[in-house]
Amino acid sequence: MLKELNEVNKNNKILRADSPHFTRYGKVLEDCDFSDMFPISIEAMDLSGPTYLRDIEALHKCESFQYLKDSVFGEIDLQSGICFGKNDKMNGMEYHKSSEVIIAVTDMVLILGDIRDMKNNSWDSSLAECFLIPKNTAIELYGGTLHLAPCRVSEEPFCSIIVLPEGTNSPLLSSVSKKDPLLFMNNKWLICHRDSPAVTRGGYIGISGENIQIETI
Repeated sequence: MLKELNEVNKNNKILRADSPHFTRYGKVLEDCDFSDMFPISIEAMDLSGPTYLRDIEALHKCESFQYLKDSVFGEIDLQSGICFGKNDKMNGMEYHKSSEVIIAVTDMVLILGDIRDMKNNSWDSSLAECFLIPKNTAIELYGGTLHLAPCRVSEEPFCSIIVLPEGTNSPLLSSVSKKDPLLFMNNKWLICHRDSPAVTRGGYIGISGENIQIETI
């Protein structure tokens, strides 16, 4: 699949998740089988509705969720939801001040960057790196890794499980965002390409360059 994706994405080289390039952003989690979460996630998908469900209580009962809580996040309270749909563009980049675990229920591509490359709340999309995350792969993204929704690799929708500290991506309850233009939701800092739909919802335009698009196979 990687070869076929690179043949149609000549301007955006797509790398393997086990590439040395990925270690700047996170790591592959290989010590647990996360497939017990898949049936719940697939059942919760609704392509006519939201593309991100922040927390699905049924996922908390899975053994692999407990593994993440104990062994990856250090016994803090977590939420586990899904992100799904037919996205194929970068549009923006967010970061958290905590790790995030993403589990690929289907094959998908992640567009990643590093907060350390931001200058004056701005980031050039030419610095992005793209990675194929195969189905059944779980990754931990380190805090400060720029990312947003995965991209599909075919005409079929992608589906991913998203595990984060409890409260992440919930609405802000204070006016602190007025002092920090990038703070978009709880534990979510966001910069947008000018073409991003999030700009109409107050997203800060902080990405220059191409709005990267992943061509499907």
